[in-house]
Amino acid sequence: MSRYDPLRDHLQRQSADTVTMTFVELDSLVKLPASAKRFDFWWANDDVKTTIHAQCKAWQDAGYVAEPNLRGKRVTFRRIET
Repeated sequence: MSRYDPLRDHLQRQSADTVTMTFVELDSLVKLPASAKRFDFWWANDDVKTTIHAQCKAWQDAGYVAEPNLRGKRVTFRRIET
């Protein structure tokens, strides 16, 4: 079980093609590390086949990619087109 499973589960329940969440909302699901709020690269959308980052695996398993807006303190998840 990954600490990011609650984020994956939340995104899997969404029907929208985009889901925007504030850092406060994300912190209520999973406690974000400080680096998530300071560095875009924490939100990198790795190739699923070579993913080593648990957070990336969580949103990609739910069918989304992450687009952070650090200044706005939010992240938009966009559904992956298949």
